[in-house]
Amino acid sequence: MADSDVDLERLHDFIPFDCLSESHLRDIAGQIQVMKLAPARVLFKRGERSDMAYFLIAGAVDLIDAAFQVRKFPADDDENYLALDNYPEHTVNAISTENSIIYAIERDKLDLLMTWTQAAESMLEDDDDSSERDWMDALLTSELFSQIPPQKIQSLFVKFEEREVTLGEQVVKEGEPGDTFYVIKQGKAMVSRLQGNKQETLAALTTGNFFGEDALISDAPRNATVTMTSDGLLMSLGKEDFRLLLQDSVIRRITETQAEKMEEEGDRACVMLDVRLPMEFRHDRTGSARNIPLNELRRQVRSLEKDFVYVVCCDGGRRSELGAYLLTEAGLEAYVLERPKPQDADPEKAEQTNPA
Repeated sequence: MADSDVDLERLHDFIPFDCLSESHLRDIAGQIQVMKLAPARVLFKRGERSDMAYFLIAGAVDLIDAAFQVRKFPADDDENYLALDNYPEHTVNAISTENSIIYAIERDKLDLLMTWTQAAESMLEDDDDSSERDWMDALLTSELFSQIPPQKIQSLFVKFEEREVTLGEQVVKEGEPGDTFYVIKQGKAMVSRLQGNKQETLAALTTGNFFGEDALISDAPRNATVTMTSDGLLMSLGKEDFRLLLQDSVIRRITETQAEKMEEEGDRACVMLDVRLPMEFRHDRTGSARNIPLNELRRQVRSLEKDFVYVVCCDGGRRSELGAYLLTEAGLEAYVLERPKPQDADPEKAEQTNPA
C-alpha cells in the first residue's frame, strides 16, 4: 500500500505513535501495511505466532478466548489504543464483524523505532528547536541507522558535534583524505564530482542526509565534493567514533562455510557480489560471483532484489566493507566475505614459516 493510505491523524490515537513527531510518523507510515477486511474474516488465531502488530483503525472485530467467550471490540472502543492482543503468540481469535481497516507493522521494527525515538528524546532539552528533532528523526528512520544496537544509540548522539557552515563552503573536497562523517542538521548541500574539466552534479542533500562515510570505511581519498548551497549547521562524527559506533555495528561478516550453511538452511537465496574492477574479476574469478564494481554499486543498488542475501567480496577487504555498507544503507541484508589468511589456509606452510 502507498504511504498516502495511512491516516497519520488516526495513527496518532494509538500508543506508541502518540508520542512521535509528525515527521517521524510520516517516515513510519512507509513501514505500515494497510489491510482491508470484509466481515467474517480471520485476522489471527489463538496460539498462532505472529511477527506483526495489528491496530484496529476502523470497523470492529470479535475477540474470542479459549473458553469461547466473545469480546466485541469496535474501533471506537475506549480501550482501543494499543495493538490488538499484542503478544508474540496470540491468546485469542480475532474475526472481523464488519468492513474493517487494520494497520500492521513488524513488531521488531516497531520496537526498534521506539527504542531509537526514546533515546533521541532523552537527548533533547525543553528549549531545543525543531531542527534538533528533525535531524534526529531523519536518522532514526534511515535503513542504515536502524541496524545500530540500542545500547550504542545514546553514545552515538553524544559524540556528534555541531559545526556552522556558510553558503558556498566546500565541506569535503574530492581527492582529499577523509576523517569525518557529517549529517545535515540545517541547510542544503550539493554533491559533485569532476568529470574531465567540469563538475558534474550527483545529488542534492538536505536535513537528515549524511555524507562522508565512503572515505572513512575504505581509507581512500574523498570521491566527491560536497558544497553548501545555503548557510546551515552540520553534525559531525570523528573517524574513530564512526568506526566504533556505526561502522562496526552495520558491517557484518561471514565465512564461506557460514554462507553455504545459510543458503542450505534458509529460505532466501545468497548472491555473491564481487566489487573489484572487471579486469581484476576476469583474472581471478570468484566462483559464481556476480561482478558489480564498487564505483557502479551505488548506481545499481536500487535495482537489486531485497529478497536476496548479499555476500560481498574483493581482494583486500576494504572495498567489500564499503560495498556491504552501501547495500545495508539501501535496506538490503549484506555481509562481508571473510577469506582465510594465507597462513590459515595451509597449516603446514604456516608452521614452516613461523617455527616455534
